[in-house]
Amino acid sequence: MPLLVIGILMALLKFAEIGPFAKMSWWWVALPFVLVVIWWEVIVPIFALDKKKEHEEFERERKKRMDKNRSGRANM
Repeated sequence: MPLLVIGILMALLKFAEIGPFAKMSWWWVALPFVLVVIWWEVIVPIFALDKKKEHEEFERERKKRMDKNRSGRANM
C-alpha cells in the first residue's frame, strides 16, 4: 500500500533529520500510518472489500473446476 511506504520513508527521513523533514512535526510523519490503520480497520470492513475479493477468487476457482469437468466429459 502506497501510504505505508510513504509513512516509512517519512519516518526514516525524519529520524535521519534530512531536508524539510528535520523540522516537520512527528504528527505529520505519523499521519500516513493513522490513515493506513483507518483504511484496514474501518473502510475495508464497512465495504466488505476483503470478502468481495475472496468471493471473486472462489468463483474463479469454481468456474475453472467446472470447465475442467466439462472438458473431461466431452472427451469420453
